[in-house]
Amino acid sequence: MADIEKEKKYIKQIQQCQRNWDYSKPMPKDHQEYLLWVAREAPSKQHEAYYDIYYTADRKVIQELYKDTWGSTHSGDFNNQPPATWRNPQVNASFLMLFVMKHPPTARNSMVDGSVAKTDHAPRWENGLVAVGTALGLVMRAAAELGYATGCNKNNSQGPDSDFSWERRLGIFEDQHIHKKKKLLYALGIGYAQKDRPRNESDDYELLIGAANGHNLSLRDRGEERDIRGWKFRQCKIVDIRTSDTAVDPQGKIHKLPEKPVFWTNTHKFRDINVREIK
Repeated sequence: MADIEKEKKYIKQIQQCQRNWDYSKPMPKDHQEYLLWVAREAPSKQHEAYYDIYYTADRKVIQELYKDTWGSTHSGDFNNQPPATWRNPQVNASFLMLFVMKHPPTARNSMVDGSVAKTDHAPRWENGLVAVGTALGLVMRAAAELGYATGCNKNNSQGPDSDFSWERRLGIFEDQHIHKKKKLLYALGIGYAQKDRPRNESDDYELLIGAANGHNLSLRDRGEERDIRGWKFRQCKIVDIRTSDTAVDPQGKIHKLPEKPVFWTNTHKFRDINVREIK
């Protein structure tokens, strides 16, 4: 018989994004393989392949990817402070999975006239979003039962002069940004949490000032230059919060630097999700 209270505990656990990790306890190979199996075997509409999975447990590779994860907002208009942002340390876990949404090679949907839908039929992207979300949730639930903490991240391949580093490393740059066949969607960090430490504290003392997220940034003035999407660059600056109490960003705004890297949490806040019986 199912233990409902245990299931509730796991669901509440995976709501919480882990921001620090215990690297002294690596994930066993059989756990890695099991979690990858869960991701691959998750249900999808018409059992079509709406995503690919990339993974690594290599500390060097994970740290290299982690460098371009800027976008966890530290300050902005919402707290009446100049814009600043952190990297997302949930990515810097012991085990990392990336979900890349794609047009499946198959097409098991029909159009209204009975013809088979094209593999890149626009509404099928919705199927992909649902498939990735389902897989993410199942992997997080499985990881929780194995004793791991987890953290999802959407700010991938973002930061100053990143030049789509993740897409290029995965070999999907053209498929995503030119052919529009794929989309780097979510990363999932999995590992053991540091003991006796709040989950929202990080070991990374670098703060990016001058921007509240990681989109189209540069450490230099790039004038009217635009990227492949037509977006202009915003100049920013990276500072170590241990070296000073204040810093000035490229826009001339003065930032009062925090004493330590602590992230906003939201799981204690009310979510207006209505549950209504259909009459």
